[in-house]
Amino acid sequence: MINQQIRLFFLLFLALVIIFSKAYSDEIKNQNAAKEYNGIGKSSLTSKSSNSTLDKKNVEENFLGKINVNGIGLISIERTKFPSDLWRNSSEKVLSEKLISMPNLTLTSTNKIFKRLLLVDAKPPLNSIGMKNMGYLFLLSRIDQLINLGAIDEVEEILNYIKEPSVELMKRKIQVASLNGRLSKTCNLANKYPNFEGMLQFKIICLVRKNDWQAAALAFTVGSSLKQFDEKEKKLLLNYLDPDIETDSHYDIEIKDLSPTSFYLMHGKKELVPPDILPNKYAYAFSLLGIPPKIRIKSMEQLASKYVVNANTLFSLYKSSIIEDEENSNDATIVVMQLEQAFNSDSEHRKLLALKKATKVFQKKKLLVHLSNEYVDELKNLYYSDDKRLKDLAIALLSLTDGITKEFFMLESSNPNINCLIDIKKKVFIKHKTDSELCELVKKLNIEVIKKSFPANRNLDTQMEKGLILLESLSLLGNGLSTEFEKVKLSLSMLTKIGLIDLVNEISVELIALNTLKKLVSNR
Repeated sequence: MINQQIRLFFLLFLALVIIFSKAYSDEIKNQNAAKEYNGIGKSSLTSKSSNSTLDKKNVEENFLGKINVNGIGLISIERTKFPSDLWRNSSEKVLSEKLISMPNLTLTSTNKIFKRLLLVDAKPPLNSIGMKNMGYLFLLSRIDQLINLGAIDEVEEILNYIKEPSVELMKRKIQVASLNGRLSKTCNLANKYPNFEGMLQFKIICLVRKNDWQAAALAFTVGSSLKQFDEKEKKLLLNYLDPDIETDSHYDIEIKDLSPTSFYLMHGKKELVPPDILPNKYAYAFSLLGIPPKIRIKSMEQLASKYVVNANTLFSLYKSSIIEDEENSNDATIVVMQLEQAFNSDSEHRKLLALKKATKVFQKKKLLVHLSNEYVDELKNLYYSDDKRLKDLAIALLSLTDGITKEFFMLESSNPNINCLIDIKKKVFIKHKTDSELCELVKKLNIEVIKKSFPANRNLDTQMEKGLILLESLSLLGNGLSTEFEKVKLSLSMLTKIGLIDLVNEISVELIALNTLKKLVSNR
């Protein structure tokens, strides 16, 4: 039990110590700021354009003052479909502001592209001279977006390459450590930093992990006296230090309002019941082992829809989970079981019913692409089904995957949208009277690229802010299937303009397939 009454003179003595420590910390902070000005720290992974700066012997003499790690990433630009000058012509400030304002993307294709943009290792954007965090402002924005997506492991890997992180990067390291529970290295690093907002709470956690309860209690008492915690944080810390003290904090704090450190304090000591709407960064924590399967599945579904986890892991969970509510026909675990049984049967009617049901459920979860990839081989077996509805359903689902065979290109349907999907996949862009407005647009854009009818201006091309245009194109598609056609048209035209016709086709196929599937599985 924590001694709640520390002698007054001892507290005054500690307060004096803190005051002098703070003065010393301010001195360190100024030194740290100078250090930040001279560079974020040596990194074993830097973008190619940073190498020339790193190769200089006197980096601190660079008048810009910082090693530019804005382009640092985990995926080389060569492995993507993106242009090599993706960010080069844009201001880091403008790009950062655009990332902050990005809407919640609902299409699988746009989520996939967006995550890859956040992870790509490319030439960094232009420094915004005089801006706070100049030289890594764009990196901070990318890291924040990855954390919001729940891509905690990827963020940890990026941050690990920066050996001497600035205060702002250290704040992100604390968030990551609090979410994945891997605290040791960050705790060791924390000792080098003066206290900033959130740091003292984290240091208390680190002291408890070292079994230094007395120091942890002392830090809590001093922090409380100096009003470094709000009331909710005080309750959480007090309960973390002494679980025998019951507080009502678990009932009046919503998970979405918690900082990652406060989430760690609650998640580590008490069982939390996640709400219906759970931030992805906390879904990551709930997706780990050791929690009820139903909660873990819900969390994995959220992460899979953002391309954060492998869908195979999600479907393995479906197949291995015990069905808790057999009356719930919309339960994904039941739907997957029924689909498995139907694929193993000889009844085409049973396959049709099970596949229609699965399509409805997984379209609502925004996981149709993942469903299609999981059952790509079974869907191929339906190429020559005698049931036209089953065959069309299989073709539409297969169009969402990369598992297309030569047989796929020989298929045809009485449904014009199915035929359009086949045409786009086999890169045949002949216009038909039955083509939808979107199908006609996609074919037109592809023909323009083939004919090179877009005006070629080399000077304009070298000055184009391609990454910014790409982000704006994804933003226009924020409403997914409900996006107005004029916005879809503008988005796809912009992507074509910067030479990303493959992405145009990928997004278009998903939009056409989703619309088609919605009609195919309707009860009419």
